[in-house]
Amino acid sequence: MSLAGAEIPGSQEPRGRNGGNESLPRITKLNRSLYQLVLWILGIALILLILGWVIITLVGKSVPEGIPVVIATIVGALVGVLSTGRGSAGTP
Repeated sequence: MSLAGAEIPGSQEPRGRNGGNESLPRITKLNRSLYQLVLWILGIALILLILGWVIITLVGKSVPEGIPVVIATIVGALVGVLSTGRGSAGTP
């Protein structure tokens, strides 16, 4: 057993047996509305934060450090939601 196998539980098992790559569930008729709701909320929040950033900058005030962090977090969440159901490079 290598060091990587000791640090990562189940890494020595074949991919198919342990479930392979982890991802969000596939979009179905049952959860499509939930995904749409999440996309709408994240999209509206992203637009409002960017507009707020522009307005704060135009007024001449300093932008709080948290705004870019929240924007980056929302972008990451959107990427995660939009990439659901697609395999990574090298997987079907």
